[in-house]
Amino acid sequence: MKKFLYKVLFFLLPIVILFFAIEIYIRNSPNSFITKADYLNNNLDKIEVLVLGTSHSQNGINPKFFKRNTANLSYGSQDIQIDSALFFKEVPKLKSLKKVIFELDYHRMDIENDADFYRIPWYFIFYDVEVKPVSLINKFSLYSTNMTFFNDIMIADIKSNSKKQVINKYGFVEANYNNPFAISEYDSIKIQKDSKVFLKNRHKEVSVENFNKNKSRIEAMITYCNNNTIEFIIVSSPFYYTYVENEIPTKKEKVKTFIDYLTKKYKVKHLDFESDARFHLKDFSNDDHLNADGAKKYSEILSKEIN
Repeated sequence: MKKFLYKVLFFLLPIVILFFAIEIYIRNSPNSFITKADYLNNNLDKIEVLVLGTSHSQNGINPKFFKRNTANLSYGSQDIQIDSALFFKEVPKLKSLKKVIFELDYHRMDIENDADFYRIPWYFIFYDVEVKPVSLINKFSLYSTNMTFFNDIMIADIKSNSKKQVINKYGFVEANYNNPFAISEYDSIKIQKDSKVFLKNRHKEVSVENFNKNKSRIEAMITYCNNNTIEFIIVSSPFYYTYVENEIPTKKEKVKTFIDYLTKKYKVKHLDFESDARFHLKDFSNDDHLNADGAKKYSEILSKEIN
């Protein structure tokens, strides 16, 4: 029996070592998620502005161009449930916090991530936030949350022609991100044609249940801010006209009505950049995301507006 156990251990040991080696590698590779968490934790007493939202704000708001010390905790596919969890976990620690910039774009009120969304364990690992049950292994292993995702990243790193992402100290990706508009050489005719495919099913979700849950979450955050002398600012991100043209009118109107309600009841500010004429084709990477140059413009405008 002992010989059998030794053989099993001898067989498993290299696999375990490899697994741990991969875990160490991905945790020490350039990563926007990790960098943002590290920046926040290292500057808890200095942060004056907190940004929450989806990839629209992740790709569009660069703290480097803000006059106040800013932490952007927006991530791709981040729902309002996660926003709320991050808010109530982190805001009480931020003793210098003056303002919260909250992205409330057209699509957000109707969505909530499923329990199997692979980034949910990341919030537990780096922010100690558990919005859905997280398995034991996923509480400790970043690699186990989505092996295919991290394998693709490691393969790209190994390839000699692979360009690494340029991530600043705030966790903002400044170079080597997906930019379909640049690939199409900013050909407006081709972009308009491609948008019909890209936007066909994009952000079409409608859910009364999610809308009502998100409404309560947002009002709870605003109430906390009002009770603690923190300004809560709602922003609508800049979009290329192709995205705006594909929005569902009834869905858009419902969100607008809710924002109007918030501004009147709670006296919060709403900064609407959705169809702002200052943003042009070459400011975007696709129909609803800014590129790094567009983000610089947007961030400088936002910084000026909130001050």
